[in-house]
Amino acid sequence: MIADLAMHIADLVENALRARAREVRVVVRRSGEHLYLEVADDGGGMDPHTLQRACDPFFSTKPGAKVGLGLPLLKQTAEALGGTCGLESSPGLGTRVWVDLPWGHPDRPPLGDLVGTLVPLVVTSPGVEFTVELGDDQTTWMLSTRELREHVGDVPLSHPEVLSFLEGEMARTAEALGLKESA
Repeated sequence: MIADLAMHIADLVENALRARAREVRVVVRRSGEHLYLEVADDGGGMDPHTLQRACDPFFSTKPGAKVGLGLPLLKQTAEALGGTCGLESSPGLGTRVWVDLPWGHPDRPPLGDLVGTLVPLVVTSPGVEFTVELGDDQTTWMLSTRELREHVGDVPLSHPEVLSFLEGEMARTAEALGLKESA
């Protein structure tokens, strides 16, 4: 069972990485009484048959797996809360998954640890460029690993000083935007 929304995001990012994405975009935005989450990638994408079955819990493209619960559970959660979940994908062009959830619904899973989930995914995915957007109705904070690499040069994103900077900036932003919750 996926306990919080950050774990759903991690699952979607891992799907993108398995699909050999070179660019991954993660959006977490609170707008009024809505929470919008999106993960988009430029990976291998899905053919129409796979796309049609992607939200079936008894279908998986993972080698050796007979079930795939990530997308079905996310969709079920969104629908149970009166929200929406969407999935778009094209072979060779990538995949986009999004959910729009009511922020104040008493059964909405907590966001979880966005920073502790996203930062490790970003710094341990060599060759993949990430864009992370956190926002609300008035502010958008964006992390572009491409731009960050231009500033740090040959220093790896996993270097302690870069890692500390990423964690601190993302944590301060999440807190300021009201996007910091515990599980």
